[in-house]
Amino acid sequence: MKQLIFSLLALLAVQSICAQRAFSGLSPGQSKPVHEHQGIFLSMSLGPVFGKISDATSSYDMTFSGPGAKFDVKLGGVIGKNLILHATLLSEIIAGPKIAISNGTSGKANDNLNIGESMLGGGVTYYLAPSNIFFSGSVGLGGYSIIDNTNKANNVSTQQGFSCQLKAGKEWWISPRWAIGIAFTYSKTKLTNEPGGGVSEKLNSNRFGILLNATLN
Repeated sequence: MKQLIFSLLALLAVQSICAQRAFSGLSPGQSKPVHEHQGIFLSMSLGPVFGKISDATSSYDMTFSGPGAKFDVKLGGVIGKNLILHATLLSEIIAGPKIAISNGTSGKANDNLNIGESMLGGGVTYYLAPSNIFFSGSVGLGGYSIIDNTNKANNVSTQQGFSCQLKAGKEWWISPRWAIGIAFTYSKTKLTNEPGGGVSEKLNSNRFGILLNATLN
């Protein structure tokens, strides 16, 4: 996943620089083109997230919290004026989360232990013109994972359940096709996991984020 993020960001940087140079090369008296959302839509976001993930069983209630990182990709196309239909991929991770248990025990996990949350689904994004303020909503299937960077044998993943994301922000055009901006996001994944042995746990998250957004459209 890290290699994918770095590759996409590198591609974004190169495309943005090239597009900006082409866009700024206007002849005297020539006005900038009117921006319209049309064709293929690719949006990528990266930034910090905050909030909690709860894990409840008949024996205990546990919460994981702490700042994390979020990566968000949307790929689709325009289906109407300023209206876009897209697939959505979300990935969040908390490194060394704070852990609190209902019996009063609390502490911080080692930084090599990560709690991951992901979603694959679809949604719609709508832009207000000409301000380029946008509102987006996605739903899909999501799940959680525990990642031990020191011993992959300890890695586990939950079953999947309902997941959603709400997102709103504003972008500024930097070329005829590229725009960058900032977005605020809320995401949730709620599911019941049955790892076996008669154990049933209910997991639920409420996560808020502030993301840097880059869009090709």
